[in-house]
Amino acid sequence: MKALIIGVSLLALTPSAWAMSDPASKEPTAEKKEKKEADANRIICRRDRVIGSRLATKETCATAAEWAEMRAEQRRTTERVQTNRPKVSQ
Repeated sequence: MKALIIGVSLLALTPSAWAMSDPASKEPTAEKKEKKEADANRIICRRDRVIGSRLATKETCATAAEWAEMRAEQRRTTERVQTNRPKVSQ
């Protein structure tokens, strides 16, 4: 019984030890910056389903930077539509 309690308590403490990381490792290095720039130019292709068809798909290819810009534009549009509500005249 004691072994079970000790085992469970050790398991409960291990995630907190993993969560503690070296703050120096979080600083971006030149290698990470170069890799991030190279990743931005990587081509990513995605398949989208065609509405109204069970089988048809449309493949769209763009760079990682272009995909990020498309997501940001969609987010801005959504926020603009949600905040600009029509005024009701009384």
